[in-house]
Amino acid sequence: MITRLAKFVFGLMFMLTGLLPATAQEMPPLPGELVLGDLGAPRGLAFDADGNLLVAVAGSGGETSFMMAGPEGEQPVNAGLSGRIVSIAPDGTATDRIIGLPSYAFPFETGGVYRIIPHGESLWMLFSGTGAGTTGAFWADSVVEYDAETLVVKTVINMNNFEATYDPDGNGYDTNVADIAWAADGTLYIVNAGGNDLLSWTADDGLQLVHAWPDNPVPTSIEVADNGDLYIGFLGAGMAPGAGKIEHWSGGELVETFSGLNTVSDILLDGDTLYAVQLALFTEQGPGPGSVVAVSAEGITPVAEGLIAPFGIAQGADGALYVTFGTIAFAPGMTGGVVRLDM
Repeated sequence: MITRLAKFVFGLMFMLTGLLPATAQEMPPLPGELVLGDLGAPRGLAFDADGNLLVAVAGSGGETSFMMAGPEGEQPVNAGLSGRIVSIAPDGTATDRIIGLPSYAFPFETGGVYRIIPHGESLWMLFSGTGAGTTGAFWADSVVEYDAETLVVKTVINMNNFEATYDPDGNGYDTNVADIAWAADGTLYIVNAGGNDLLSWTADDGLQLVHAWPDNPVPTSIEVADNGDLYIGFLGAGMAPGAGKIEHWSGGELVETFSGLNTVSDILLDGDTLYAVQLALFTEQGPGPGSVVAVSAEGITPVAEGLIAPFGIAQGADGALYVTFGTIAFAPGMTGGVVRLDM
């Protein structure tokens, strides 16, 4: 079973493919500066304390082939160990930080490593349930804490068992861990795109349900403000234009909703400025390339447009924004990368 997020992406792929140039492998001109290209399904990215930009690369599958149930029936999967974590130094030098991560390549969408987030002396990796969930792989859909220096595994948070046991949104088993963020007291917050829920985790209490959304809005991203408020981005229920949104929670209550967005895949909170990555845009002409926008109560302000399938966003020490693109291969051979937006 492919998760709801993967089903959405799979349908979106067919809608956008027809908008690409005849030579589909040639990406349209990028806004900003290309930092690193030729990446297979790049997803989340984050800076570590030394200024290195870490990029989660889901990969391009491998040489092991089998069939797996999908939104259009069974479809072929090529699996391998091409997933990796790439580290881009401040001077632009790129090296592999972690290699050999499982990668499950469907015809147009790849499941595997989803995010890599430095925190203290640890690296926290999210491995999505997309594709891997039906193989019985024990690592599928998990949050894993590594020692940042030795890469020794310190903690594994099992998302599968919680969803299978409690099904908080009441829509049946479906889990796809999407993002994490920490509160000042050390509580880890986790959003699950497949399970449509927000969870908290501590070493003492384990996983606890904070909130569930039964209407399937697909939460994809979370930020914790300095005052402890939570901001949660949503892909949006179905394919409806404007269904994407960002919710602002304070003291356990929903206090504000920024609506009218499209397919929000990641958010970034920079002081009072809230940024969102839109995987694709819907206009009167139909679906088109995605964008980065600034969001406020006054409305939505474009920051960068014309990005093919952007996904993750991070901010450098110089204030520039870094965004992954090409997270979905809309044509055979199409790859992605990281672009820098000078603010």
